[in-house]
Amino acid sequence: MYYGEKKIPRGLVNAVILYLLYCLLFTPNFLITVPVALFPLLAFRLFWVDKHPNVLFFGMMIQWMSASLQLLYCNVLRVTLEEKMRVSSFPAYTMEYATFLSIIALYFFSLGLFVKIRKLKVEDIFEAFNNYSARNILLAYIIFSAIVYFTSGLIWKYQSVVQYIFFFFYIKWGLFLVAFYAVHKIDRRLRNLFYLIVLIEFLLSLVSYFASSFLNIIFFMLIGLITIQPKLNLRSYFFLLIFGVFIFHIGVLWTAVKGDYRSFISGGTTAQTVTVSRNESFNKLIDLLKNVDDTKYKAAIEQTIDRLGYIQFFAASLDYVPRVVPYQNGQIYLEAVEHYLVPRFLNPNKAVLDDSKHVNQYTGLRVTTSEGGASFSLGYVADAYIDFGPVFMFTVIFAFGYLCGIFYNYLFKRSPNQVWVWIFTGPFFLLINVYGADTKKALGFILIYFITVAVLKNFLIKRVDPFIRA
Repeated sequence: MYYGEKKIPRGLVNAVILYLLYCLLFTPNFLITVPVALFPLLAFRLFWVDKHPNVLFFGMMIQWMSASLQLLYCNVLRVTLEEKMRVSSFPAYTMEYATFLSIIALYFFSLGLFVKIRKLKVEDIFEAFNNYSARNILLAYIIFSAIVYFTSGLIWKYQSVVQYIFFFFYIKWGLFLVAFYAVHKIDRRLRNLFYLIVLIEFLLSLVSYFASSFLNIIFFMLIGLITIQPKLNLRSYFFLLIFGVFIFHIGVLWTAVKGDYRSFISGGTTAQTVTVSRNESFNKLIDLLKNVDDTKYKAAIEQTIDRLGYIQFFAASLDYVPRVVPYQNGQIYLEAVEHYLVPRFLNPNKAVLDDSKHVNQYTGLRVTTSEGGASFSLGYVADAYIDFGPVFMFTVIFAFGYLCGIFYNYLFKRSPNQVWVWIFTGPFFLLINVYGADTKKALGFILIYFITVAVLKNFLIKRVDPFIRA
């Protein structure tokens, strides 16, 4: 099967139609909701392939959530975006415009990505497993995960190469998907061991500073569970809904306790470090979760919506640019490219990345910078607007999607079989899910991963492939 060949399920189309009908009858947001509600249909059509992890589809859907969650929440409350944001420090009158530009940008990003990958033929991985051992694949995942865990603190001592090591470790998630498939479809006797390993990883991740540590496990578990389904049906949609509610609930609980929890594990400082033992961290987290009452939970829902629905800063830039600061005419994107193409020894004055300063410069806000232990991002869509305005911004967004497609296409074609396709391209779920990252980071994430894997892929295949074969 090729990308773009899968027909959109009628059940998904009917769900979108019913939702739009609800918005037409009961909410004031029908017109802006139309492009928002139609995007999942386009993403499914372009990126869904049966019996495949579909990391591009899920990555685009996370970006869609970031761009549309504020609106979806307003549809539940039956209020406009402007009404909801009136009590905030952000300009309420530009929220709807920010949502519209964000969603249209995702259409262009998706089309740019699809243009480059549409001719890729995706084969059934089951046949490739005739030559591989599920036991050895699981063992490879365990070894790699252990290496990632025990070296995650040490790599930061080597600032010149830490980013390359950090993003190389993303291969862990490709191995996770392959191991997940192997223990469910090839050798089911290994499932208990696999879930024990995942449970240990999840518990260890709970005592980390960032939520992404355990959320990534949950997300890739979801991707794995959907991948092994024989086909999409009503049961599949219900399962997705339940799992989505579960993830949102976890996010709300984390939001409710993360302030006190981070203060505790960092010793009351603003440094993003852990100064207490894992046992102390875990016990503190459990105590905080037990004390989340209805008031805290409801407040955390609002905070989670505001954090995940990442368009407030874009709305602020729409109010500020070009009224106060002029369009930058490509300067932001040019600096992003130069930041990674020009090494520091050729440019000793290369600026240290500080997302919050970038936000303050182009929104007029005064958010806390990295010096205060915080970081806020505009996002690459907002940067495109600041650079090129509300029309030509979509050209660079399309080009960014096309660049991601080039990287995905290269790793796909240079993989010897579908097992290695999954390993090398599985991390793209995280790499294209960068809506809230500034242009330098969004470009850097995928560029560094691609360069690292492109350089090391032959070595990996030569060393690891014989080990995991039957």
